[in-house]
Amino acid sequence: MTADFRFALRQLIKSPAFAFLGVLTLALGIGLNTAIFSLINDLFLRGLPFKEPERVVHMYSNARERNLLELAISIPRFQHYRDGQTIFDGFGGENILPFTLTGLGEPVQLFGGKVTSNYFDVLGVRPIRGRNFLPE
Repeated sequence: MTADFRFALRQLIKSPAFAFLGVLTLALGIGLNTAIFSLINDLFLRGLPFKEPERVVHMYSNARERNLLELAISIPRFQHYRDGQTIFDGFGGENILPFTLTGLGEPVQLFGGKVTSNYFDVLGVRPIRGRNFLPE
């Protein structure tokens, strides 16, 4: 076995391009495997980054007659649900909207969210820096 190892080492020294290509292939394979595992671990294997994610409920409206299955709840309806409910610990809302960023270059369309002031309290998370929203 040591003779085979020595022979392989001599062959790699004779052709450094092949050795470099082999090392590069291994490095890329290990790097990509690590990156994909990290992504899958963050997205699917670990729990959601807030307390008791199994108790979070997502509410939405629908219009089945128009084949629209996930519509945002209107603000008056949200306020009605929030004020009339007694079973939830908290009731927060979010709305994802497109925004246009203008400035020095060409305008760019981005997506951002609007949330209620208690949104992060409902999820049980705190800002890393600064303070949370005030209910103003």
